[in-house]
Amino acid sequence: MKRVIIWAAALCLGIGIFAGALAAHAQGTTSEQPHHMHRDHMWKQLAPYKDKLHEKNRLKAEYYGLKKEAVMKKDTLLQLHTKSNKPGSWHKNPKMKQHHQSMKKLHMEMKSLKNQEKAEKKSLRAALKAKDKAKISSHLDQMLLIQKQINQKLAERNKMLDTMIQEMKK
Repeated sequence: MKRVIIWAAALCLGIGIFAGALAAHAQGTTSEQPHHMHRDHMWKQLAPYKDKLHEKNRLKAEYYGLKKEAVMKKDTLLQLHTKSNKPGSWHKNPKMKQHHQSMKKLHMEMKSLKNQEKAEKKSLRAALKAKDKAKISSHLDQMLLIQKQINQKLAERNKMLDTMIQEMKK
């Protein structure tokens, strides 16, 4: 008799725990639903601009390709610098000093463009919230223009790195 009561209590306890877990899981999925609904709504708003978004993604992929080139060129510069007999002597070279100052200038320009891009992205989010199609389009156009300028600056930087490599090889 005691065994039956213990088994019945264990069964009731197990069913209660299982039911509680199911209820907690059901509440957890309903709390996530509005977030997904918002995301779906955002994508529906951006659907008419998919060509601009594809162009933005293509430009971003090009940007990362240029960044990869820059890293490889910097690695080459490092190797050339460490192979030279007089470490630090290239800083005394007026051409290298000029290249270095030009690189700093390009870096500052790219930094300001990146900040503009962040501001445009923030404005785009606000336009999406306000559901203003004209502002959405203008912000996307502006973001494309800024990304193109960033890619141009990075290409200039890569050319400058090439010239620095040629100077180091002399």
